Amino acid sequence: MNNGQRDRAVVVIEDSDEDYEVTVWALRQSGLVNPVYRCRTASAIAQLLAGRAGWPAALLRSYPVLVLLDLNLPGTEWRETLGQFRVDSLWRTVPVVVVSTSRNPSDVAASYRLGAAGYLLKPLDLDAFAAAIGRVVAYWFDTVLLPLPAGA
Repeated sequence: MNNGQRDRAVVVIEDSDEDYEVTVWALRQSGLVNPVYRCRTASAIAQLLAGRAGWPAALLRSYPVLVLLDLNLPGTEWRETLGQFRVDSLWRTVPVVVVSTSRNPSDVAASYRLGAAGYLLKPLDLDAFAAAIGRVVAYWFDTVLLPLPAGA
């Protein structure tokens, strides 16, 4: 892994316990040892972005190296959530990868227009999902070097 990314966390924005556990399993299958934190509600996302209580100080000091965003989070409009990450100066450089089963071209286009770093079409097969997450991890952790967020 690239220096500086080894200890930075991954944030998974996912409401489904089962999908979250599968995502963490797939991240671990890829060899990722970084901490993984979860947002399951709109208020948790707001608290994370604001750096409020409830989030570990180490996470808020270093900022995640990657955010995986589920498109279908109840109580949120995913376009607004993605936009929040892009307007906040401290989070602007953190890649947000949308994870969805939706092949809708308007969802894909809107994701990139709003600043998504990627759009992962979530395979329904467990092994295919683990392989896709493995490629995401290899790219963001082993291939590219990311800056620390502005002001961090």
